[in-house]
Amino acid sequence: MNDLLIAYRLLRKRFRDGTFSKDFYEAFSYAEEKAFFKDLVFGVLRRQEYLDWIINSFLKKKDIPPSIRTVLRIGTYLLLFTNTPKYAAVNETVKLVEKQSFRKLVNAILRNISKLSYIKEPNEIHLKYSHPKWLIEYWKKFLSKDYLFSMLELNLIPPKTTARVNKRKIKREDLKFSNIQFTKHSPYGIIFENFNSSPWELKEYLEGYITYQSESSQLIPLLVDFSPDEYVLDLCSAPGGKATHILEIENVKLYVNDIDANKIEIVKNQFKRLNLTPENFSIKDARKINFDIKFDKIFIDAPCSSLGTARRNPEVLRRQTPENIKKLSRLQKEILNNAWNLLKKDGIIIYSTCTVAFEENTLNSKWLVESKNGKVIDIREKLENFDVKYLWDGYGALFYPDESLTPFYVSLIKRSD
Repeated sequence: MNDLLIAYRLLRKRFRDGTFSKDFYEAFSYAEEKAFFKDLVFGVLRRQEYLDWIINSFLKKKDIPPSIRTVLRIGTYLLLFTNTPKYAAVNETVKLVEKQSFRKLVNAILRNISKLSYIKEPNEIHLKYSHPKWLIEYWKKFLSKDYLFSMLELNLIPPKTTARVNKRKIKREDLKFSNIQFTKHSPYGIIFENFNSSPWELKEYLEGYITYQSESSQLIPLLVDFSPDEYVLDLCSAPGGKATHILEIENVKLYVNDIDANKIEIVKNQFKRLNLTPENFSIKDARKINFDIKFDKIFIDAPCSSLGTARRNPEVLRRQTPENIKKLSRLQKEILNNAWNLLKKDGIIIYSTCTVAFEENTLNSKWLVESKNGKVIDIREKLENFDVKYLWDGYGALFYPDESLTPFYVSLIKRSD
């Protein structure tokens, strides 16, 4: 089975069902190893609105079967955004059409697109940058214009893989890789230019010298100071990036929790790979969990709408809805409420999300401060020391995206009662 057919089947199922199936994620390791396959699948997802705009300009009737639209998206992407020879892109794409009655239509549209002397550009922002229209209108309400357009532009560019160097084992300057550069913001981050084999098979990964983690996520534990006698809780830990990083920084008394038993096993394996040992693992609902002790610091990387991960996961833009954002905001509030009760006096909640949603970020941080009489810790100077540009809302910071930094919100709130 060739790459084109696999990509078609995955994309067809995604567009038909509205969400990715298990099959897609099982194919992800394959996608990592096959550059063309990965570019095709994620490229079609990133450019969906734009591709439909081009396709619709050649369609008399826009209401075509989802399978045919998927084929046309693939063919249009091949023609406009890859170096595939035009005749091959048309011919191979037409072969994907299962309904013979639609082959002539697909062939005609793709041949017309192949004759375009330049890539047309729509006036509408949501079409130009391939984002759902409602989402751009929503972002306009609380984001600055330069932030919005920086994010829209970068969401069309596939990110490179970043990793965190385990400072207990090696300095990043001493790594022997020839295909990396250092991250701009995280002092422990590296960026891979490419991979010659599966990243999970690298000796440095298997032996615990590096951990794959976004640069934004790497910065969160660096915004607080730790001491060895502190009790620290990572309340929503999976996949374990921040939890393992905390123990690489300091031998705190670390408690690790997640609601999903399977995900906790993944987290345990990460600690084992890095030869680190926390105090305790638990599998509890973060809204209800209780302990016999109180904590100095509680990290909450809350379940969120994940809109800040769109560069790596473009399907998230079409998966979310205004209703789901509100639902997640209520869930996060319940987690924050319970976490507050687990804090010592002068303890700190480190609340972070990988999303760009007013209700999940600003409003939740504001609610915690106002309802619990919490004290906001100003992290602006620390962020500037890491050369991070941000939007400050009075409660926390939303990272500006750049080549390696993805949108991330973080708020530090101290319990002073």
